[in-house]
Amino acid sequence: MKKLNIILLMFLIPALGFGQLYTRKEIKIPDIPGYLTLKCDLHMHTVFSDGNVWPTVRADEAWREGLDVFAISDHVEYQPHKEDITTGIGRSYEIAKPRADELGLMIIRAAEITRDMPPGHFNVLFLDSISALYKDNFWQAIQAAVDQDAFIFWNHPGWRQPDEIPIWYDEHSRLYDEGHMHGMEIVNERSYYPLAHQWCLEKNITMLGNSDIHNPTGMDIDFAEGAHRAITLVFAEKFTEESVKEALVKGRTAVYYKDMLMGKQEFLKPIFEKSVNIANRSVELGPGETFNLQVTNNSEVPFILEAAEGEKDIFYQENVTLYPGRTSIIRIRSKQIAEPGIHTYTLRFVVSNLLTGVETGLPVELKFKAKIVD
Repeated sequence: MKKLNIILLMFLIPALGFGQLYTRKEIKIPDIPGYLTLKCDLHMHTVFSDGNVWPTVRADEAWREGLDVFAISDHVEYQPHKEDITTGIGRSYEIAKPRADELGLMIIRAAEITRDMPPGHFNVLFLDSISALYKDNFWQAIQAAVDQDAFIFWNHPGWRQPDEIPIWYDEHSRLYDEGHMHGMEIVNERSYYPLAHQWCLEKNITMLGNSDIHNPTGMDIDFAEGAHRAITLVFAEKFTEESVKEALVKGRTAVYYKDMLMGKQEFLKPIFEKSVNIANRSVELGPGETFNLQVTNNSEVPFILEAAEGEKDIFYQENVTLYPGRTSIIRIRSKQIAEPGIHTYTLRFVVSNLLTGVETGLPVELKFKAKIVD
């Protein structure tokens, strides 16, 4: 019997290890009306350029970390492992795609056009041929991407600039004026570029945030402390490459970075509204009485609320944080002069970590009904 137990244990331990390895942490940010909220990382590297992992590892990491879409964008011009990895960079997509398909992920064929600043580095997505980008001249490489109807975005615009503050050069004006500056990273890895954020808003350029990961993600991201990679939220009609491209071209994106979301109000507001639920929308209280409004945040993003102009008949907390996956209390007190009857009250806040502008939080409202009794 003891021998049998040992044999069973020998089979059980590997099985337990296998089960632990293949688990997926979903990113709890809801779909919004009319669109799927796809979690995307569109800038990463493998050993086929200057990364330190095999392409299939990128697919496994993407699945485990809750992504829906990813792009391996190995450098066209910079391949430090080329003495050992002798095939072209397009091979990384070919190796990763079967694994991505097996895991139900979308992988986009991509590459990074890599030049000194200016003009810098540019990712090109939805390619038919990566080898067509091998050009001595930057503008010829961009034209080769344009000829394939690629989506082109400026990577880490603060790269190698003093204090990581981006500089808009003549080369960028030419790209923009010719209609080839489709997107821009306002977040790259651990860096946020407020000026790039402002440019995207002013010039109607699609906002992106990506990891630009080179090492295994577990080496660079402290998952045990709740950290996550920077990602782009793409609001697509369907889970297809065509829908993702259409959403990127039309600027239907937001950026998830640390505990912040950055994007247009038309996308951030429904994320907040779909994430938040008020348990007690109807209450009864007398003048001067206090009650607790219970608000649940079903997303994984904390919502840091700062009170805006309030209702005239009630007092409520000026600052409150709606923690992820928890129910928080907002203390409310009616004024002594509150008129009897049934009233609908609106609590107005600004969510300071949901940025619709560089220093502009998302305005939101929480509504409830109260029966004021004598």
